[in-house]
Amino acid sequence: MIDGTSGEDANLSTLKSKLAQAEESVKYWHHIAVTDDLTGLHNRRMLHEIPSEIRNRRDGAIKDEVTLLFIDLDDFGQINKKYGDDVGDEALRLIGTTIQKNIREEDIAIRKGGDEFVLFLMGTTPELAAEAVVKRLELLLDGGVILNVRGELIPLKGSMGVFGYDHGLTPSENLRHADYLMRQKKSARKKCRIAGSK
Repeated sequence: MIDGTSGEDANLSTLKSKLAQAEESVKYWHHIAVTDDLTGLHNRRMLHEIPSEIRNRRDGAIKDEVTLLFIDLDDFGQINKKYGDDVGDEALRLIGTTIQKNIREEDIAIRKGGDEFVLFLMGTTPELAAEAVVKRLELLLDGGVILNVRGELIPLKGSMGVFGYDHGLTPSENLRHADYLMRQKKSARKKCRIAGSK
């Protein structure tokens, strides 16, 4: 009599192993698909997954609260024009690293494109975020991030809009609100620079 139990166990073990490998492969390719090559942050494809990511990552006493930050670098085109695209890329990498160091693991940081970055801070209101992350990033984006180009120190500056994520709106509508607030900040910063130069 042939005992088929050991053969069935071996087949089951092989199938489980192949399934685990397939799952790892899916995770790997998904990571590649939503990762920005330049900065290592998420890329704009991640914006399509935001509703499910928010559901999965919300944590803490105020689970439903999410704060959206929209960052745009000031006069970034001038850096590319004066120093070249390689230096511009290095500037974006430096900003990406700075952002990553100043948010938590459960938060989501995305390079939307060009010199625009979007952050989703989980489980926090704009007021709470302002006491910590927002304040730090505002200081850093006001000249606290320095790029060294062959001995020349270039302060990288940017403007940031802060918006309490509204679950009743689409991700695109939320982004538009944060973008609008960022543009208001950018306009105010330009007016201050003009007034200061007089």
